[in-house]
Amino acid sequence: MRERLDPDMAEAMAFEAARDAGLPPPVDLDEERARGRDAAAFWNEGLPEMAAIEDHVVAGPEGPVPVRVFKPVDSGPLPVMLYIHGGGWVVGSVVQNEPLIRTLAARSGWAIAAPTYRLAPEHPYPAGLDDNIAAGQWLQNEGAAHGLDASRMVVSGTSAGGNLALAAAVSGRLEALAGLVLFYGVFGADLDTASYRRFADGRFGLSRERMAYFLDLYDPTGRHRTDPLLQPLLAELAGLPPTWLLAAGLDVLRSDTLALHSRLIEAGVRSTLHVEPGVVHGFINRGRMVGAARRSLDGAAHFLRSLTRDTP
Repeated sequence: MRERLDPDMAEAMAFEAARDAGLPPPVDLDEERARGRDAAAFWNEGLPEMAAIEDHVVAGPEGPVPVRVFKPVDSGPLPVMLYIHGGGWVVGSVVQNEPLIRTLAARSGWAIAAPTYRLAPEHPYPAGLDDNIAAGQWLQNEGAAHGLDASRMVVSGTSAGGNLALAAAVSGRLEALAGLVLFYGVFGADLDTASYRRFADGRFGLSRERMAYFLDLYDPTGRHRTDPLLQPLLAELAGLPPTWLLAAGLDVLRSDTLALHSRLIEAGVRSTLHVEPGVVHGFINRGRMVGAARRSLDGAAHFLRSLTRDTP
């Protein structure tokens, strides 16, 4: 079967390819990270305005963890999502995820708190996980002082951020959560799933080689690969809150999300799965050009609003 790109997705990919044409490879990770932040400027134009954006500093296990809180309205206390950005545990930033953050906050009415956590390889597993758990604990312990209702807290993330979000949820270090919202996450360490085999060459962006590179930087010795907090598909999932899952149709990580959905159902967890056809890994922050990103965020917002209605 021939895989077909969504027309909007194809246009967005062509735009990015033309933008980057002729650029030499980044000399190091610092340059790659900086290029990613710079490229976000185009995608971040025209995003919803927030009633308030607050910068906080949380005490982490090895130092301060910055947390930026996006509030769509002035009234409160607001239910809050802890949102963990992706980037293979190695690159990525909050600013590169503002299309998701601002759009989802505006459409759901939820505040979104986004940590800037330590990245590999400078800080390998479990540094990033520990920082994000510290941010979640801060929200649950002190969020009320900042107009946040952490009794209605969801944990969310994209890609490696989805891995960190699920790991935080199963870690036992956060109080009861209202839900999980996971976008095309890395939930296993098996690089030979059906979707890895189908899309390994990277013709639709993320390749098997790139994911192997990220895993090796996050876990350089390889001794944590069967740790459920690194590979949360191996974790005990019973007792998790209602979960909303999104997979990209043309993504090496698609099988991870399908496997997680099956495991959640088997564990008695209420899981909602949506596979968006014709889109590639990372599409959710391309809403300026990709209608599927906007529609998917509408689905996530609907899920969050349903949780608010379900709260006694």
